[in-house]
Amino acid sequence: MNEKVSLWRRLFVLHWPHRLSVLLVGVLLLQYVLWFMKEDHLWLPETVLIVELTLLATFLLEHLSKVHWLLRGLLQLVLIIFINKQVLYHYHVIENLTVSSFFSSRLFLNLYQLTPYLWFSLAAWVAYLALIWWVEVKWRVYLLMIISVVVMCIRDSFSSVYLWPQVAITIGCGLFLLILSHFQQLRKKDPTAWSYLADYPASIAVPIISLISLTVVIGAVMPEVGPMVTDPYTAWRTLRGESVNFTTGKGVEVASSSGDTSSGYSRSDTALGSGFQFDYTPVMTVDTTHRSYWRGETRSLYTGRGWDVGETDKRAAITAVRPDAALTPDPRSSGSKLKTIEVTQMISILSEDKYPVLFGAYDIQKVTDLNGGKIGFEPLQWAPSQSELRLNSPPNQAYPKMYTVISQMPVIDEEGLRKVTDTSVRSDMGEYLQLPDHLPGRVRQLAAEITKNTVNPYDKAKAIEKYLRENYPYTNKPDLSKGRSRDFVDRFLFEIKEGYCDYYSSAMAVLSRSVGLPTRWVKGYASGQSSNIDEMFGMFGEEALTDPDAAGVYTVRNADAHSWVEIYINGWGWIPFEPTSGFTLPRAVLQEELSTEAAVVPEATPAEPEPTVLERHGHIVGIAAIVAVLAAIAAFIVWKLQLLELVHEKLERRRASLLKQKVIVECERLLRICRRNGYIRYEHETLREAVRRWSQQSKWMKADLDQILAIFEKAKYSKAEITDEEWQSTISIVEKLRSQF
Repeated sequence: MNEKVSLWRRLFVLHWPHRLSVLLVGVLLLQYVLWFMKEDHLWLPETVLIVELTLLATFLLEHLSKVHWLLRGLLQLVLIIFINKQVLYHYHVIENLTVSSFFSSRLFLNLYQLTPYLWFSLAAWVAYLALIWWVEVKWRVYLLMIISVVVMCIRDSFSSVYLWPQVAITIGCGLFLLILSHFQQLRKKDPTAWSYLADYPASIAVPIISLISLTVVIGAVMPEVGPMVTDPYTAWRTLRGESVNFTTGKGVEVASSSGDTSSGYSRSDTALGSGFQFDYTPVMTVDTTHRSYWRGETRSLYTGRGWDVGETDKRAAITAVRPDAALTPDPRSSGSKLKTIEVTQMISILSEDKYPVLFGAYDIQKVTDLNGGKIGFEPLQWAPSQSELRLNSPPNQAYPKMYTVISQMPVIDEEGLRKVTDTSVRSDMGEYLQLPDHLPGRVRQLAAEITKNTVNPYDKAKAIEKYLRENYPYTNKPDLSKGRSRDFVDRFLFEIKEGYCDYYSSAMAVLSRSVGLPTRWVKGYASGQSSNIDEMFGMFGEEALTDPDAAGVYTVRNADAHSWVEIYINGWGWIPFEPTSGFTLPRAVLQEELSTEAAVVPEATPAEPEPTVLERHGHIVGIAAIVAVLAAIAAFIVWKLQLLELVHEKLERRRASLLKQKVIVECERLLRICRRNGYIRYEHETLREAVRRWSQQSKWMKADLDQILAIFEKAKYSKAEITDEEWQSTISIVEKLRSQF
């Protein structure tokens, strides 16, 4: 039994601070791997798996502390090569390699086959071992934690990659590493106390782990509070007068406020509201000749709680879809004055979800291929009245992984639209003016107030769009406790007064219908994020921002799920509008207009509108927050490196001309060093009394303290002169003690 206990102690208890350091460093490095895994087109799945297994192998073998470090390193290297071979064979990257081939003349050829994956795993291995050494000192742990958190926070703020879980775990690992570093210092200063902790680690581990865990749990269950200041990136972009498009949005299906869902394309919109968590899982990539919103479905029946398909839409005709054949146009748009540009989109689906429609820019005109071919079109149906490309496939049939569509994207001719004065409503548009009987009257009154100074349908719609964008802040977690009204739109406009796209789009649809504009609610996806790195980091070049609607490959995520509205204007057809604050509707321009704009040099740049009080406040607070953070970091560095005290010590040294004065200055410096490390000299104590007490507390520094005390008393109280050797000895002892603290 004693042998078993001894073996258990050797495996799990002996050298437990080092073992915990190895574990924490591995967990911290894993956060970087998870970060790189979230980046698009950065690491392949096999690369991620190889690096993760490399970290695991290094962690396990580092526990063999009795094995010589050279032998342990050789074992880790062999295991890393084996991991590369097995993973790459599993992913069909290489042919199967026998173990014997690595002990032959084909060794280097086999290693060459493992590249470049082998380089990633070797880099992870070296980084792991280097960090194990690095975290042995407190200031190094601080530096590692600060750099890691700052880098992750910058990447999180300046991209759609969500890294807050990695930031939280990194901070937690850093705090535990600081505690372990403190224990290592305790081991040097007080061997007796350390020997007790080494024998009974649970006596200190349990309260520490319990305290940190309790702190984390309390933080996790605390209610979330919306941001009080503008984040630095948004403040910087807004300060430059640039629009900020949040790559977020949600077609959400929520029936109650009991909990938040994840963002994504909704299956049902009959009950809107509540909040949601941003989910940045990729859904598809769109290789397009022009940026657009990727339209899915429309709804016409507003129930007061959400949206549903109207009776007319249910009875609307549907037609078959054939490859390269033009789709039947909406009969209500015949004779439209609306000009369009042709947009080709090759869509690759990354998600395993199945959707009821195929997505594309409005208005889809034809489907050229499905899964790379001209077959399998039977499940596709075209609903011209809703401009929906529906997929009516059996449950066991997979959603298409790739398809190409061609759309005619409308060019918004504001001058022509403002000339429309015909406000009559077609007989087949009644469903798009429907409002529930219980809609509160104040909603209609607000719509009339917003549009009272407009004279045409287009300006009415633009006035409503502008009102919503400028008066209601965007948030994915609105404060639902403010809501009392039974009607979703009324609750948003007059009580909650904040929300996300479903709130804005529903409000615009209801307000537009209240002033006689036929409106339908649309859901799909916002444009997504372009693969152009310069566009992602606009701060690095103006060229990337000159054409925000340019062709490119756009990655669309669940967080890009979005809703907006389309309003019917006589003689023009359905016109899209974007009421959600922070979003910008893609703009289509005819080629001849682009040529004209390029040829004409404007005489004067029109003055930009003055920022509102809230915008100015947001800029000031955002900049102040940045300055405060930088000041806090600078103050921490000054405190941590003890810069002020170092300057003070140098000044005192310069003032001291005699050797006696120099010895006294060095002793005063030692007192400050001791005080910072817990050895305090009380006011009623002489230096001899304090040294005697410190020597009893930490016997390891008794000899040095006695020697420096003798020199100090000679310099302070004796008439004998201090020799140069005694002064140099004082300096060396002080430096020695400072380094050992």
